[in-house]
Amino acid sequence: MENTFLAKVNNFISSAFEKIAISRTKQALAMLDDRTLNDIGFTRQQVINGDFFNAKDVLDFPAGSMGLTKPVIQDNKKAENKEAA
Repeated sequence: MENTFLAKVNNFISSAFEKIAISRTKQALAMLDDRTLNDIGFTRQQVINGDFFNAKDVLDFPAGSMGLTKPVIQDNKKAENKEAA
């Protein structure tokens, strides 16, 4: 019984967050001008209809470092010693 209840709650929460994400994305895209929309590959009609969202693309987004590396942190003391010498 707990599994079905938790599954229903999970489905409800997932659906609610998906609808919120679509609504906010639609609002943000509606604020852009047509030229900017064209630059990112959308038309005004796609934004009005909500045809810009594909849940499969979002769910298949690869997680991880995305090829980014950690920034090199320079020790300030070493840099000061080099400048003083």
